[in-house]
Amino acid sequence: MKTISYRPRNPGHDYYGIGTYLITLVVRGRKPLFGRLGNDAAHPEMQLSPLGKAVQQVWKQIPERQAELGNRVADHACVCLPDHFHGVIEVLEPMQWSLGDIIQGMKTACTQRWWQMNGVPASINRPNSVDCNNANLPKWLREKATIYQSDGELIRHLSKKQRQEYYALVGREQRPLFDDNYDDTVCLNSRHREAMIAYVHDNSRRAILRRTLPDV
Repeated sequence: MKTISYRPRNPGHDYYGIGTYLITLVVRGRKPLFGRLGNDAAHPEMQLSPLGKAVQQVWKQIPERQAELGNRVADHACVCLPDHFHGVIEVLEPMQWSLGDIIQGMKTACTQRWWQMNGVPASINRPNSVDCNNANLPKWLREKATIYQSDGELIRHLSKKQRQEYYALVGREQRPLFDDNYDDTVCLNSRHREAMIAYVHDNSRRAILRRTLPDV
């Protein structure tokens, strides 16, 4: 199995300021939840699942949602492939919080849509699944479980490493839709920006490429 690799954040870059970015989000476990490629090899097209359509809808709503918070951003392109998502977003003026906050909000909204489609209540309303009397569970987890009564509260107060251990120990199916990490490519100039948008729009070319690669 091929392992996805993420480029590190760009050292010294101002993620609160003006900029354009190509964002890549990968489904946790590389599960093809967003749809499938059509059977026409000559003209392959992505056939979106309801979840894939919902993810694209959430992304396209980012400018409107951010405007309500006083932030000016623009969506230039987005596409879902079976197990990952690409989008180009532009920050039009300096913000009070970072690009990472916007992407995290988008990921959370998509996870909530996914849970709703599967009849799972929102994590904020779902009691946590930790047995505080189970001595086989780590002490840190039992202690936190006595403080935070819902899954949502508990998960928000765990580090990345603790979240991974929590999911493994509790075995909950309702995990976040996307991997914790994501890739952001910073636009360098207007030509680079056009190339980013063209890359995302060129769904057919990448669909053909995916057919020629081994499963990842």
